[in-house]
Amino acid sequence: MAPQGSRLALLSLLCLAAACLPRSTANTPYDKFLKQHVDFPKSWAENEQRYCTTMMGRRSIRCQPRNTFLHASEAQLRAVCRSGASQGPDVRDSQGTFRLTVCTRRPKGPCLYQGSSTTARIRLACRDGSPVQYLRRL
Repeated sequence: MAPQGSRLALLSLLCLAAACLPRSTANTPYDKFLKQHVDFPKSWAENEQRYCTTMMGRRSIRCQPRNTFLHASEAQLRAVCRSGASQGPDVRDSQGTFRLTVCTRRPKGPCLYQGSSTTARIRLACRDGSPVQYLRRL
């Protein structure tokens, strides 16, 4: 049997190694929602077309026909899940409006986008008090 000091040293070494391991990203539905839909504060671009084309590539969701970016904090979006108007199990409508950018893929050519900024109420699917899916603007 190993002496007590050896076990303690081994345990300390294992804890240190675990702390150095990289944390996984975008594994939960909430993380995926953040990656696909949240840009707060809104990233700068010279126009909406450039914004959308850049963001779709940066978020690795390029070439999808359409995506909406929400320019709101995580706290503001969680508040929709906590106190938004219920539209059924785990679906909530915001009471206030949010700044949005809707990116739509152009019909011809490579994966380029046109963008449109708007302000609207939103509908989210929520799980355990956090948004997991953007459903639509209202």
